[in-house]
Amino acid sequence: MVVRPTPMSPVAERRTALRYPLRLPVVFSWQDDAGRVHGCDGYCRDLGSRGIYVTAQLVPPLGASVEMNVFLPRPGHSTRPSEIHAIGRVIRSEQKTPVSELPGFAAMNHTTRLRETRGGQVESEDYTVDDYSAGTTGDSGERLSEE
Repeated sequence: MVVRPTPMSPVAERRTALRYPLRLPVVFSWQDDAGRVHGCDGYCRDLGSRGIYVTAQLVPPLGASVEMNVFLPRPGHSTRPSEIHAIGRVIRSEQKTPVSELPGFAAMNHTTRLRETRGGQVESEDYTVDDYSAGTTGDSGERLSEE
């Protein structure tokens, strides 16, 4: 989906994948140039197979490789929440915005792993951005690509 600039919004939308407006807890970390690991927790503002926007007190620098765990709502039968584990690169960072009083960053995902809890055991499946764009299907036959 590409949106053209309008008189109200001079910025064109460059995303080609769907984003879902979800506020879910996120834990993330990155390594600085000196090799020190930094981390923080926050909330996603929106989420898609190719990217995420996170608000938090601490924001990784532009271009940093960031590892993220997004915790999904817990189904009634689960003893722990399922999570999305993603590794991406920070492509935009912002200070406080009109929408949020916290700084935030957008990351483009390179890999995405869904870790599900089934029958008390954690199962995980790996998908890369290429898997999503190729229209592969998961074990249960559901379509994983975004159309």
